Amino acid sequence: MGGPAPDPVFVLRGAESPVTAVTFLNVDATEGQRDKYIAAGTQDGKILLWNLKTKCKTTEWVAHAGSSIHWLHSESPDILWSLGRSDSVKAWNIHSSPAAVSTYPVVDYLGFSSSHIIQVNSNTKLLSLPGPSQEGVTVWDIDKNFKISTLVPPDVKAFGSMMQPRWMKIQDVIILGVLYESGHIALWDWANSKILSQHQVTENPMCFTFDKSSQTGIIGTAAEKIYVFSIQNNLNISIVKELSITNAGISSCVIRPDGKLFVTGGWDSRIRFFSSKKCKPLAVLMYHKKTVECIAYSKDNIEELGGGFILAAGSSDKSVSLWNIFN
Repeated sequence: MGGPAPDPVFVLRGAESPVTAVTFLNVDATEGQRDKYIAAGTQDGKILLWNLKTKCKTTEWVAHAGSSIHWLHSESPDILWSLGRSDSVKAWNIHSSPAAVSTYPVVDYLGFSSSHIIQVNSNTKLLSLPGPSQEGVTVWDIDKNFKISTLVPPDVKAFGSMMQPRWMKIQDVIILGVLYESGHIALWDWANSKILSQHQVTENPMCFTFDKSSQTGIIGTAAEKIYVFSIQNNLNISIVKELSITNAGISSCVIRPDGKLFVTGGWDSRIRFFSSKKCKPLAVLMYHKKTVECIAYSKDNIEELGGGFILAAGSSDKSVSLWNIFN
């Protein structure tokens, strides 16, 4: 990790409270063109949009009044999903002026979990969201607007609060992975409300992510430890590497879309890059002054910022840094 640390290619400002969620999205423009944007959610319930070509903030609105935003997601042009803590998941059409087109309530959950969406086929898109209760996850079929199941561990005291759900595809089978306060990661048969397999790590987990091509994932914890895990075709979960970092606390983690790198955002304000193949540290970036609350990779090439995959990092210092590194 020798040599001077790079600077961000740009820093987006304008948020009035900590940035707690971030994502990239496309917005249909004139003559069939699509403009690339960054969306940021804040602790005071607002969503802000910046055009990546002009680097200017274009839109800002209150999406979840009185609730911090803990998840943003966009996979189709003009549609942005958001999760407000203890409030709801909303889908926004942002083509002209932002308008909520769908709302899914979060029931009796007071934690900081995100949500997750997967496109199963052309007719089915699934949403997982926190609740009911601290331990539960609810699964919706978005296209049919139908609640499929509620997933609660058989021994809620042993598992503790639900930390994060995430869809996974193993051998063409859609599985819902759920991370719990106890250190358990459970793989659910979401249609039949049944745990298929589980594994427990020793440290309190805060976040996780998964790469379907390599069938490996990352768990960030409240301690000085990061776990790398793999899932076999028989759904057996195993820890393949334990990594130690200098300061405790990982608030967010992401794997680059090509699977070559994974990145963590820390309570110590640092952004850490690792190689996926050897799990070796590559760089530690120390730009932000406060906790890096959220990180996200662009899904494709961003020519406006020099080309390649771009990393966005949102911080409690109310800014979003953009990084073009290791492309």
